[in-house]
Amino acid sequence: MKAVIMKKSGDPKDFLALEDINDPAASDPESAIVRMRKRVIHPADFQTIRGYLPAEAFAPGGILGIDGTGVVEAVGNGVEAAGSIAVGTRVIVYHAHATWAERVAVNAAMLMPVPDDIDDAVASQLGTNGVTAVMLLRAAEEAIRNVPGTPLLLVSAAGSSVARTLVALAAAKGHKVIGLVRRGADAAELIKQFDGVPVIGTDRQDWQDAVRATGGSAAVAIDPIGGAMMPTLLGLLAPGGTLITYGQLDPEMSPVSSGFVTSFELTIRGCSAMGWAMRTPPEGRAADFASLFELARHSPHLFGGYQEFGLEDVVAAIAAAEASPRRGATILTS
Repeated sequence: MKAVIMKKSGDPKDFLALEDINDPAASDPESAIVRMRKRVIHPADFQTIRGYLPAEAFAPGGILGIDGTGVVEAVGNGVEAAGSIAVGTRVIVYHAHATWAERVAVNAAMLMPVPDDIDDAVASQLGTNGVTAVMLLRAAEEAIRNVPGTPLLLVSAAGSSVARTLVALAAAKGHKVIGLVRRGADAAELIKQFDGVPVIGTDRQDWQDAVRATGGSAAVAIDPIGGAMMPTLLGLLAPGGTLITYGQLDPEMSPVSSGFVTSFELTIRGCSAMGWAMRTPPEGRAADFASLFELARHSPHLFGGYQEFGLEDVVAAIAAAEASPRRGATILTS
């Protein structure tokens, strides 16, 4: 089969290649072989390629990819015959490695059947991005209990797939939300998608004042950027507020003052889709995906604007994924 192999970290054009490798073997009786169709390129993927994240964690054996969609081709003899995972089932692979290959072996518990009315391109955006949005909203709802009044959720990188899904889910539940993006032009575009949700560009000199004027102090800030953005967002929190981080798009270390955090009794909490997959029971995972499938049915625009590239065009796909602003997901197909 074909797979994208990362020889070492650095420039994608120098160290990524499409090669023939052996088909995967079922690693245990509980595993399944999935023929992959589509997978989203995530920041963790290109950060691994660039050397910002450890290859042994995100590209074991030199093959990237943490999720995707495909069709089950084989199941181990320990996979329950009466269950929802069987040969021919179209699935989301939501917690795996090495999905930038034509086939992958994965524990069947980490597969979610896809309803017939949800296409592969949309389903591929739910495996990590959608789950992360659900997880972040749950963490935010836990945190706002500590802050009196009408709680405000402040969401940075609001144009990302995760943030757009998060904002839609939060607004649907009646939460007060403000989105942040790097450019005012992007803010104007997103406002059209977010019915009634303010979006502020951080290229404004007074953007922090604009946040306070629009919504006051935030109970929760949700951020995948890190770096210099982290202390800035902490400064926009109400006493007792929480900063939830789910990534580090800025490779620079964040200069956070422990004295400031202590004085205002702030909390910094990390969340990851991997943690969600490991700690959430099967019925909880199924319920979370059911809510995402409903969102996809009722708000298809949140999952549009994507670009697709074949595995053979992975270098161009990486360039598209790294480009800014991104209007939709970048998807590798096979």
